[in-house]
Amino acid sequence: MKNNITLIAASLSIALLAGPLAAGVMDPVSDDEISRAKSIALPSTASVVAARRSQRGVADTEQAAIEQAISETPTIEFLRVQPHRFGKSEISQNKRWADSTAYDYTTDELITTVVDLDNNQVISSKRNKNMQPPMAESEIKRAIEIVFQDDEERSILNGEFSRITGQTLVSIDQLQYKAFTFFADSMPTVVNQASTSCGAQRCAQLMLYTHDNIVFEVSPIVNLSAGVVTQRLGY
Repeated sequence: MKNNITLIAASLSIALLAGPLAAGVMDPVSDDEISRAKSIALPSTASVVAARRSQRGVADTEQAAIEQAISETPTIEFLRVQPHRFGKSEISQNKRWADSTAYDYTTDELITTVVDLDNNQVISSKRNKNMQPPMAESEIKRAIEIVFQDDEERSILNGEFSRITGQTLVSIDQLQYKAFTFFADSMPTVVNQASTSCGAQRCAQLMLYTHDNIVFEVSPIVNLSAGVVTQRLGY
């Protein structure tokens, strides 16, 4: 849980530093700023997968779309853009900077790029291992698709859905789901061998429930770096 503690401590530090001088700098980033920061920070290859996904034909079956999505796991996954966390010496300068974060699945590194939104240029970029921030929506979607593609997991989900609703599960759209970043060291006595790399690699724990908010009694762990389900936890 070291990563979680580090992120919480950083957030508390920013809250203590934030004051009248920082108010303008710390305003939330707009949609336009997010778009600009992303295009400035990421290599052009980072958007290839998103473009291909948006161009899928409406005639594709759900199964075909799932298989395509899994095979198109991006090299670099954009996560989010947030206002830059200025140091004490930077606050009074009233610069509009943003931190763009992305995950490199080939090296399992978090990429943090500081972008100057006033001048549309990169200030700095760094890579860190063993840093696992919250999941992006695209990662959550890929996690459920990987679960649906796994025959054993799909059989378990089918049974759970039938038990709860009395109906047949035929589509992801019949489910509600959330995903949380999973760390092996958060449950050292529970994780199996396949899940021990979670934390060094990018893993998601899925919470599944019906549209009536009835939670499934199983919670799959998905290693997004490897594209496989590593474990199934029960409640």
